[in-house]
Amino acid sequence: MRYIDLDSVLDSSPDEVLYELKLVNYSMIALSDDDKIARASTGNAIWRPIKAYLEQASKRKCWYTESKNAGCLNDVEHFRPKGKIHKPKKEPLIHWYWFLAFNPMNYRLSCQFANRLNHNELYGKSGGKGNHFPLLNGTTHSTDLTGLAQEEPILLDPCVKSDTELLEFLPDGRPVLSPKFNHDPDAKNRVEQSKLLLNLDFPTFNEDREELYNRVKELVQDGDDNQGNAAVMRMVERDLRKLMNKDSEYSKAAECYVRGFRNKDWVEAIILSI
Repeated sequence: MRYIDLDSVLDSSPDEVLYELKLVNYSMIALSDDDKIARASTGNAIWRPIKAYLEQASKRKCWYTESKNAGCLNDVEHFRPKGKIHKPKKEPLIHWYWFLAFNPMNYRLSCQFANRLNHNELYGKSGGKGNHFPLLNGTTHSTDLTGLAQEEPILLDPCVKSDTELLEFLPDGRPVLSPKFNHDPDAKNRVEQSKLLLNLDFPTFNEDREELYNRVKELVQDGDDNQGNAAVMRMVERDLRKLMNKDSEYSKAAECYVRGFRNKDWVEAIILSI
């Protein structure tokens, strides 16, 4: 998960796209509850125009998983779900963020595995965000904009830099809590729940990241074997930098894997230069 500066993304989005969202967002206030639900559930045509600008910010990569699949559509995902959620059904109300349905500050770009419910074989149960939005430490779900600052979301948010620093990756591709935060039980809880609720641990993502680790390991071995060959070393260093480039797929995992070889002076020099 790589940090996305959402303010900058929206600043670069056309005024007419943001204005249309603002108009619909403002109109929600006067609607009945039933009409708010109906408007939010059929709002795709309203927020669809902003998707291209969310995609530009990450070169079409999912903001949660850093995966990119040209054969799948990305979703404009609502970080705080727009639906009215009761558990058990009808009573009691758990959360209802209708006031964020058309607020672009609540939008994230998500692949369908992270956003929608899918069976995760690793856990033997359903993963994916759906309408889940659990909070930490007994904090309550806000019913208006002013209360959002008091919430403590469990789900990792790619638009919060400190959240993106909680994750590291094992050589087999699995995401784990960064050892720097082993002392923090809340951080551990957030990572563990996010792995399933965002499908960060989905087997196909793990397989891709394991393949990436093997590629990094292969390049490092090439570097070790060709310390006296300047031309080969330039190619090795170029390829490692490309894997870690923010626009590359799974680039944060690549950074993690390259850092695992920083005991080698020439690798450490690459890390210090990024």
